[in-house]
Amino acid sequence: ARMMMMQPLRCVAVLLVLASLTEAFVPAVSNIGYRSGATSKVCSLKGTFSPILRRATVGLRAEAETENTARAVGEKDSGRHLDDTRERSDAVSDIYGPFWEAAAEILQKRLGVELEPYPIPDGYVRKEATMGKGKRESHVYTQSYAFQTKKLRQIRAAHVNGGAALQVLNFVIFPHMNYDLPFLGLDLVTLPGGHLIAIDMQPLFQSDEYKAKYSGQKVLDMHAKHAENLPWGGDFPEEAKQYFSPAFLWTRPQEDKEVETHVFDAFKDYLNSYLDFVEAAQPETDAERLEAVKERQIAYLQYRAEKDPARGMFTRIYGPEWTEEYIHGFLFDLEEKIEAGEYKVGETLPTTRELNFNQPLSGERHTMRSARGGLQVGDAETRAVCRCTQQSVSLTHSRRIQTRRGRGRGTPTPQTEDSRAGA
Repeated sequence: ARMMMMQPLRCVAVLLVLASLTEAFVPAVSNIGYRSGATSKVCSLKGTFSPILRRATVGLRAEAETENTARAVGEKDSGRHLDDTRERSDAVSDIYGPFWEAAAEILQKRLGVELEPYPIPDGYVRKEATMGKGKRESHVYTQSYAFQTKKLRQIRAAHVNGGAALQVLNFVIFPHMNYDLPFLGLDLVTLPGGHLIAIDMQPLFQSDEYKAKYSGQKVLDMHAKHAENLPWGGDFPEEAKQYFSPAFLWTRPQEDKEVETHVFDAFKDYLNSYLDFVEAAQPETDAERLEAVKERQIAYLQYRAEKDPARGMFTRIYGPEWTEEYIHGFLFDLEEKIEAGEYKVGETLPTTRELNFNQPLSGERHTMRSARGGLQVGDAETRAVCRCTQQSVSLTHSRRIQTRRGRGRGTPTPQTEDSRAGA
């Protein structure tokens, strides 16, 4: 009791850590919005700091995860695979470069003058690092792209290339909240043990009417065509099933050639099929339907942000602070944009950036070496040699973001509903 009186902030931090480690933050979806029991039960915060505290607690929970080499889609990744490059010493140097080039060409051709640049926070357009040591030392970069239209709130891609240890293309399209369009998710991951491919037009709703609209026979035929060459990749978490359609293409190719041919064809087909739906889409006008779309979009984004399988990888390479800001401030930024008053339904966000589909010649450099002594991150501010240090960094970062908002954008209006940790 004395500690609580003298050091309330430290007490809150300790309670949040305990809550996260004991799974007190139990995700739940209600029909009227989103909520999390732990915030009110443990600290009685009533969602005042959403999504700030969620960012800290999600970051802490990620550190407690351990890697499963047979990881299923939607499961988290500790990033420990980055230490082993032996299995892919002869890997293609940039297997997903042609994928992004094809996507950029399709976007420009299909969306044309409607395509505008989407704001990317400073310091997150490109990030570079050196990982490993000795003969296993390699260079890794993360290049981000982002665009928008009147129908599509955010079209963004994260292209990660770490040579034999790691190659990723995460390409997602989020529609504006006045359209019931699904999300397009194209997740392509190559690790030392092989490839993980997840391609889908991820539904807002699971009703028969919605499935008929966005997963009709034409889409199912497209899926069947590609599934002949790309067999089912195995089970995935039960809680994730609400976010996948009957045309979900989930596979684990063993050879690079399969990715360069069969996956490449599926990638382009799904993107073009999605843009067909976008072209035909009409805005929703019914208030009840608009509210349902908003709730499902937020639920999806919170689920993806909490369960993001790239969190362990990015934390191991760039440190926890950069990782949490990248996930919540760019990859899944809708809630922060809403709270800051920046997002307006159907409107594009202002930005000084120009349309860019190509990688710059250089970017921010960041040195990371993994050794038995722990994780050492080059930037002094995000240096972490044990989990305790990383926890401290995450909480400090959350407070800094809250202070920055209070000074620059005004204090966000507290929500009337409890915030929730995920879907």
